Amino acid sequence: MSKRVISAALSAFVFLMCGCSTAPTVPSVPGVGPGALPAKAKSPQYLYVYNTGSPGLYTGEYARYTLPDLKLQETTVADGAASPVAFGIAGLPFFVDEAPQGGFAVYLQPLKNGTVPAREQFYGVPCVSSSLATGPTGNFYVVQYCSGNVLEFAAGARKGGKAKKPIATYTGGNLTGTVLPTYATVDPKGDLYVGDNGGGVTYFAAGKTKGTIAFATGQSQAVTQMIVDSRGNVWSTHYPNPTIVYFKDKKTCIPDPSGSIKRFEGAEEFSKGTLLKQLYSSTTDSPVYAAGGLSVAVDSLGRIYIGTQNGSDEGVLIDYDPNTSCPNDGLSFVLPTRAFPQVAVDKEKRFYLTDYNDNAISAYSGGSKKLLKRITQKTGVIDISSAAINP
Repeated sequence: MSKRVISAALSAFVFLMCGCSTAPTVPSVPGVGPGALPAKAKSPQYLYVYNTGSPGLYTGEYARYTLPDLKLQETTVADGAASPVAFGIAGLPFFVDEAPQGGFAVYLQPLKNGTVPAREQFYGVPCVSSSLATGPTGNFYVVQYCSGNVLEFAAGARKGGKAKKPIATYTGGNLTGTVLPTYATVDPKGDLYVGDNGGGVTYFAAGKTKGTIAFATGQSQAVTQMIVDSRGNVWSTHYPNPTIVYFKDKKTCIPDPSGSIKRFEGAEEFSKGTLLKQLYSSTTDSPVYAAGGLSVAVDSLGRIYIGTQNGSDEGVLIDYDPNTSCPNDGLSFVLPTRAFPQVAVDKEKRFYLTDYNDNAISAYSGGSKKLLKRITQKTGVIDISSAAINP
C-alpha cells in the first residue's frame, strides 16, 4: 500500500478526503505520447471520471464512459492522490500519480476496454500534483503546491529508466510567499494560467516563465478548476467564501456598491492574460443560491455551467445564458446532499453531472433540466473527485 500524500491544496476539497490505495506499479515503458496520432485520428468523445476510492477497501480508479449513454468502457487503477486528467494533442488522457521509483510520475491511460493498467511516461515529478495541464506542443505543466510553482516537462515517454528533468519552472505574479498554485491550464496559443489558494490567477505568456497577475489573489479560497473554451478563452472557478458583490436590484446584473442585493463572485473569464468577465451567484435568498464553485464547463454556444456546493450541504448546478454574468435561476437546480458536482460538456452541448454521495453520473440536454440518462457506478469505483471530456 502506498502512503497517501495530500497537499493543503487538495485537502481544501472535502470530497477528496480518503486514505491509502495502490498506485500504478508498471515499469517505465515507451507509451503513446501526446503527439503520437495525427489530429484527424482523434478518438470519439468520452467522459473520464477520477474516483479516489476508499482506504483499505477500494483503490482509486479512472473510469471511461461512452457518451451520451454512459456505458463503462475502461477502468485504470490510480492512487488516491492522483491528479485530474489532462488531454494530449491526440486526445488521450494523462495524469500524475505516485511512481514506484519514488516521487511522482506522469501516466497515460490507454484507450482500451476492460481493466487497463496505466503506462508510465516518465517519473521525476517531485511531489503530489492537484492539477496537470498540456500545451499545444504536447508538453506537460505540473502544479507543485509543495514548492509553490509549476514545472514544465517535454512531451513523450522517457526511455532508460531515468527521471525526466523539467525544462522550465514558472513562478511570480500571485505565486509568492504563502500564495500557492492549485490548478493550471494552457490556451491554444501556449499561454499558461495558474490558479492559486487565494482564488487568484497568474498569467504566463507563451515562452515566459515569470508571471503577471491576471486576477489578484485573496478574494476567495482555492481555485478548484480552470478550463479552456472553444474560443480559446480561459475560465476559472473557486472554493467557498468568495467576494460579496452588491447590486441595485434582483433584475440588474451590474455591480453597484450602494445597492443592497447580495451576490457572490464565483468565476472569471480571461483572454491574453486580461480579465474579460466575472460571473456572480444567484441572490442570497434564491432557492438555487450557492457560492462554492467546484467545477465549470462552457459549451460551444457560450452557455456556462458551474457545479457548486452551498452552505446547507446541497449541491447546485448553476446555469448561465451566453453573454450574461448572472445565473438563469429557472434552468439552475438543486442536487442531492453532498453531491459535490463535477460538470463537463460535450460537442453536442449536452452536459454531464457527477454526484459524489450517490456515486452517480447524469447526462442532461443542454440549456435545460431534461435528464437523458443516470447511472450508478459499479461497486468499487467510488468517491468521484473530477470529471472531464476529451476534445
